[in-house]
Amino acid sequence: MSAFVNKAQKRFKVVFYNINNFTLQIRFTKMSKQNCKYWEKCYQKNAAHLEKFNHPPKGVKIAEDEDSNPSSNTVGEIEAFKRNSSPSNQKKMSISKDCETENTDAESTNLPGKRKEFDTTELRAEALGNIQGKNYMEILAKRIKFSVQAEYDELLRSNDFIRHKFLVEMPADFYSFWKFASNINPKSTGDEILEYFEKQFQLQLVGPFEFLSGRFHKAVIREPGDYLRHWRFFYDPPEFQTIFVRRDTGVHYGYWRDSPQEHHNILIARNDAMKNCVFEFIAGNAFDAFLYFLEKDFTSTPFTATLIANTQKSIQKFINTSEVKIEKLETLRKRRSANVVAKTLHEAGIVVPYDGKTQVGYRPLIVSNGELKQILDLFVKAGSSDDSSAVDNEDIKAAVIEKLQPIATAANIAMDECDFGTALELGIDLFCSGRRELHPLIQSLLVPAYTLLSRPQFIAISKAHLEQRKKSLKLSIFELDSK
Repeated sequence: MSAFVNKAQKRFKVVFYNINNFTLQIRFTKMSKQNCKYWEKCYQKNAAHLEKFNHPPKGVKIAEDEDSNPSSNTVGEIEAFKRNSSPSNQKKMSISKDCETENTDAESTNLPGKRKEFDTTELRAEALGNIQGKNYMEILAKRIKFSVQAEYDELLRSNDFIRHKFLVEMPADFYSFWKFASNINPKSTGDEILEYFEKQFQLQLVGPFEFLSGRFHKAVIREPGDYLRHWRFFYDPPEFQTIFVRRDTGVHYGYWRDSPQEHHNILIARNDAMKNCVFEFIAGNAFDAFLYFLEKDFTSTPFTATLIANTQKSIQKFINTSEVKIEKLETLRKRRSANVVAKTLHEAGIVVPYDGKTQVGYRPLIVSNGELKQILDLFVKAGSSDDSSAVDNEDIKAAVIEKLQPIATAANIAMDECDFGTALELGIDLFCSGRRELHPLIQSLLVPAYTLLSRPQFIAISKAHLEQRKKSLKLSIFELDSK
């Protein structure tokens, strides 16, 4: 049974019932009450609801009120309905309950006993309120966390983790050295290998080595900046990445990349962050760097002499039998020196594309390194950059920054004229000063310089480092898990 509802006059509605295609039942009702939108399917027994809305009769007979005589227009509509009640037109004339529309009385929402689920507007508002509330945000947060965890787990399955988290790729000698370390005791787990080197040689294998050991598999997921700061010492520029740390000291070794894309034949440098900002190139591969450590930085005793001798023999045997291709220090250093355009305060120098014929790519600063050091030394009178006890400190700092401003302006002009190396040199020199007051100026130089040199990874590394730059020796991301 289907129903067709049409308005006849202002005060009347005509309801047509189509039963078995031909039989017609009609009910005329006063417009003083609205029809229930659920009509014959309404199961409400609430007296207030029945009082407010019209419902169809329980029987199928015609019921007429004394003043409910239809007008001629209404009768014409009934006749039209009869003509269109053929099986072919029945579907057109039948209107389902879901397609009916009616104006809801403004007072219906305040009617006692009125149920919200029968009011489409209120039901929609309630649904929207649910998805915008705390419960929805908790569900969304869980889904996001699950997605991040799934991505993290996928990265752990390959060495893409290193490129994704540290923004660089490792050279072949790095993986060969880990293979050598694993062969010392083939049954050792990754953590046991790290513990062996730390216990026997006071040497921590850190950064990417910790990924190979499986240590990151059990770690809490951190913010991207935390991975970039992982074992990044106070004076480490973006070009440097730590792989060896002498336990409980600022002595550390790492790969030096002039471009983040470099992953073949990379020099290894050494720095003691507790002393100064100077970096020294000491090896052309991880094996020679380890041997350098045993000779220069390892504190040997009569009891460790045999251990050191056997380890040196094992390294040479592994290199010969595994046919590991490694470059020597002097070869790599000579090759790089040919491309260095300026010797910075960290003494490693910088490498940028430079055209010798047009002299485009770099121009010297308007002051020498000696003059720049003298300006930066004025900061010493102002005390530590963390010390705010002296009243006149700010005046001294402002005076130093004022002296640096013309140098920075000249570097920016050089950068505008395609001499990108000039801004890079000054940014690195100011970074080497270690003064926190200069961090904004450093960023204003390094960000555009690295951008124009197509080294965006170094922008991310420098920003992350300057946000939380510290002289502490507790620089591991795993220290965060213990807090």
